[in-house]
Amino acid sequence: MVSRTPSSRRKTLKRIGAAMGIAWLAGCSDGGGPEDDENGDGTNGGTGNDTGTDENETVGGGDNESDVGGNETDGNETAGNESEGNESDTGGGGASGAIEPGTTIDFSAETTAWVGIAPDSIADEENPPLTLQSGETYEIGWSEGDGAGHNIEIRDSNDEVVDDLSTEVVTEPGDDQWLEFEASDEMAQYVCQPHQTTMVGEISVE
Repeated sequence: MVSRTPSSRRKTLKRIGAAMGIAWLAGCSDGGGPEDDENGDGTNGGTGNDTGTDENETVGGGDNESDVGGNETDGNETAGNESEGNESDTGGGGASGAIEPGTTIDFSAETTAWVGIAPDSIADEENPPLTLQSGETYEIGWSEGDGAGHNIEIRDSNDEVVDDLSTEVVTEPGDDQWLEFEASDEMAQYVCQPHQTTMVGEISVE
């Protein structure tokens, strides 16, 4: 019968303990535990929640610039809106230009003013200025009145009647209240003699 010493028993127990410890450690390290596998799918806690934000970038964002080069207003220019043909060529006069030769200049005789009737350029104007062309023929007179006595005459800058161009004072206009004349540089105004402070207009001869 073999007798074992206490020291050999101790060695045996140490071997058994070491073998058990190794086995326990192997079990703990095999694939980790539930704490390590947060997703329960053996991915060892990997979130796998990659949102792929790289793909969510605004690819070609630079193309978002407002490239509206085709919206230029090149075709919207108002070149065709020029008022070249908008001039009132009515054979008129006054401030708009010289009255055309041969025009009949007609007034309504009102105590407060000569009121233009024709041509259109002086219509409804009071004592409108007349621009005439030198050496050209015109006719001037009044076809309407307010019942007061009126006449019409053409004077120079010295307030003298030019070439006897004056009519009789009457209350009703007629054929004798028209003057046909050739425009000359000395003509300066047309006047109603009884109301010369109010019924007077300027004549310019070019």
